[in-house]
Amino acid sequence: MSSSSHSSSSRTKPASPANALKRLTRELQDLHTTPCDAVLHLGPVSEDDLFSWEAVLKGPYDHTNPYHNGLWLLDITIPPNYPLAPPKVHFVTPICHPNVHFQTGEICLTLLSGEHWTPTYTLSTTMGAIQQLLSAPGLDSPLNVDVANLYREHDKIGAESLVRFWTVEKRWAGEGKAWFISEKRPGTGGKLGE
Repeated sequence: MSSSSHSSSSRTKPASPANALKRLTRELQDLHTTPCDAVLHLGPVSEDDLFSWEAVLKGPYDHTNPYHNGLWLLDITIPPNYPLAPPKVHFVTPICHPNVHFQTGEICLTLLSGEHWTPTYTLSTTMGAIQQLLSAPGLDSPLNVDVANLYREHDKIGAESLVRFWTVEKRWAGEGKAWFISEKRPGTGGKLGE
């Protein structure tokens, strides 16, 4: 082995659960000082396991967006080599969106693929990207073909009516650890659109 390849590899930190825990602890501390605007709640499901998180994603602030005022519970599984690999995120609360599989909640977002993920992303920025996806769906790789076809056929009224129905009727209602959040309790982060 040449000395240049040895020195190059010794500078790179190997992926390990210990490094991931250190990073997740820092992200959790950062969330306390700078909360993520895209969510009502983001944090570990249990204090004993920093590799399993959940979030309550807020709909976009734009009142004309059919996802406005929506709330969805997301399940987040963090791999032991995080942040070198992306988290696995899926919707638990049903959502009608071209890039979300209606039955499994799987999300089609390039950020969540290993190919486009970089260690500079955080769980907070990931939630922001998922919220942005609600405003700018990609119709080239839909997981929900039915709603994607409505958009492709320029049936915006039909697509948005379907989206609004699911956004209102199947809105997050307190499942998960985040059950304590209330839109009426001050200090819980439960004010929509803020």
